[in-house]
Amino acid sequence: MKLKPIKLSLAALLPYALYAQTPTQLEKVDVIEVLNDTNNIQIDLQRAQNNQVNSLFDLFKDNPSTDVGGGAINVQRIYLRGVESTSLNITLDGAKQGKNIFQHRGNELGVNPDILKQVQVKTYTDASDNSGALGGSIIMETKDAQDFVTGDKTFGGIIKTGYETNANTKLGSLIAYNVINPYFGVYANISGVNSDNYEDGNESELYATAYKDRDYFLKFSLLDYEDHTLKASFGKNENSGRFQWGRLGSDAGLHDPDGPYPLEKIVSTTTSYSAQHNYNPDNNLINLQTDLNLSTVNVDRQDNDLEYDNETLGIKGQNHFNFNFLNTTNRLSFGAQYEQQEGEGEFTPFASHEAITKYADVNSENKAIFIQNRMNINALNIYYGLRFDDYEFETGLGKATDTTLSPNLGFDYELNESSKFYANYGESSRMTGIIPFTWMNHIKKDTTYSDDLNAETSKKYEIGYKYNTNDLLTNNDYFTFDINLFKTQIEDLIIARDVDGGSGEGGRTLEDIYNSSNEFEIEGFEIKFLWNYENYTTNLSYSHINAETNNENATSTTGVNEAIAIRRVGAYDTRKVVWTNYYDINNNFNLAYTLSAVKGINNPVVRPGYITHDINIRYTPSNYSDWTFYAGVDNLTDKAYGKHTSIEAGTPPAYRYEPGRNFKFSVKYTF
Repeated sequence: MKLKPIKLSLAALLPYALYAQTPTQLEKVDVIEVLNDTNNIQIDLQRAQNNQVNSLFDLFKDNPSTDVGGGAINVQRIYLRGVESTSLNITLDGAKQGKNIFQHRGNELGVNPDILKQVQVKTYTDASDNSGALGGSIIMETKDAQDFVTGDKTFGGIIKTGYETNANTKLGSLIAYNVINPYFGVYANISGVNSDNYEDGNESELYATAYKDRDYFLKFSLLDYEDHTLKASFGKNENSGRFQWGRLGSDAGLHDPDGPYPLEKIVSTTTSYSAQHNYNPDNNLINLQTDLNLSTVNVDRQDNDLEYDNETLGIKGQNHFNFNFLNTTNRLSFGAQYEQQEGEGEFTPFASHEAITKYADVNSENKAIFIQNRMNINALNIYYGLRFDDYEFETGLGKATDTTLSPNLGFDYELNESSKFYANYGESSRMTGIIPFTWMNHIKKDTTYSDDLNAETSKKYEIGYKYNTNDLLTNNDYFTFDINLFKTQIEDLIIARDVDGGSGEGGRTLEDIYNSSNEFEIEGFEIKFLWNYENYTTNLSYSHINAETNNENATSTTGVNEAIAIRRVGAYDTRKVVWTNYYDINNNFNLAYTLSAVKGINNPVVRPGYITHDINIRYTPSNYSDWTFYAGVDNLTDKAYGKHTSIEAGTPPAYRYEPGRNFKFSVKYTF
């Protein structure tokens, strides 16, 4: 990977973190720009903190490449270039959450954003980090205790509290750290959010949106000790509230509290354990990385005394070789990976199906080996790799197996100091499917797969051009322009059919699990502009996505058609503009403004467009103050709108609206 130093103001590049930069100061310094930043989006966590995000979902709402739909936190899902999070590889310190527990929860991990060190959104294919990544990856890394150290102070902490007006939201967080010696450190975090039902822009209360969230995190880190680095972490997120189990009303917000489908207490708990070891002596041919992780997801329907569990165990080992060959420099990665998932739940057959239904656990296993290289030849960088996956997938219909080979190839070529051209192609696979495992627990007796089951596969294409220059409009300004075209094709989707002709909603008994004959395709383009002068930066982005919608089963009004169109594969068409502005008045005062504009759609559903405005302020009394104050307002004009990625139900169709105007205040004290 070729590096190029450039001169510019770091503080003015805050939004440039969307393209893999994370500047934090006002002083003029040398910045290293990674040329392979076109398809590796680095989320600006400093900006996120200034915007007072209090959940993982908030990190992605203002990014042109990502979207979040669902409204209520228990049904929110992340979309990357139109692909839903179930088809992404989402990890926290290497720990991956299992597949969907049930219809209304994706595979996003719960975590306090304040302890995140790095969040990478990978839109390209990488054989070494490609487990189940049909549409890309979201790789999250938490901070080490050493990251909290300032000056000579080796122990201390951070207290943060806040309030939001719309849903009477109260939040608090405590971080305590201790760096015991130059190598070893430990820290713990406890945080929580209490939120009532929110109101939309019409001042209507949306039922079943109140929740409580609790995060617990503990991490030990031994850094650079005799060529070894060892990190071990434990995390637990608990989300609870009175929600509707199943039925589209839990997503669309149609529930009548006095109606026939009462709310129930549901507690969803994600627990993750992670250990990461790196051995890197003074040798270019040895850089050995080993990851071991375990994550469990438990859903407890407390009012009904019913529980569902999914457990994912993973181990991965790889070595990075750095060497020169002829006129090339190379970073070659070779390794192996193993993942196992187990899902179990309560036997609760659909009322009219009890006589024909049997219960079965769901198990899957993935063994893989991979090789990935990054080669540099002067102005040309080439990326290529190959991954072999061996799958086993077992349900009450029997055991299915498959193997796949997934190649990838990409390059970027520096045409001159100001511009470059890039392109990439990659294939991916998986065999866990988009079907919530609680649906697969209920199988028709004496039934097997109607045909051999194949792994799901995807093909991803991207081509783009990037230009950057200084002194465009005035001396010492900085300008960058990036345009890319992309396409994702997903084939052999693993879907289900129940005995009533639907896809398994409401606990109906499955009579078949099979590969869809339809191909799901998403294509589009993105255009990004950034201009910086001194302490001001403006960033304008446009995302244009066309998503194919399939009608796999026209006989079911709530069947496979809706699942493929929006919930567990991809979103509808998107036309989105995001305009962000940052002004660092001085070292102590920062002002930010974001405009988001989304065009309406009318196929296959009708949704109006909308424009929202967000303002955020950060203030520190002095350069050496331990206090930081934040204030902001989301949806300034109190717009009544719903995300195009939220499901709809009822006649006439209705969907859950997003929160209306919301004032936010918080304060942070560092000790």
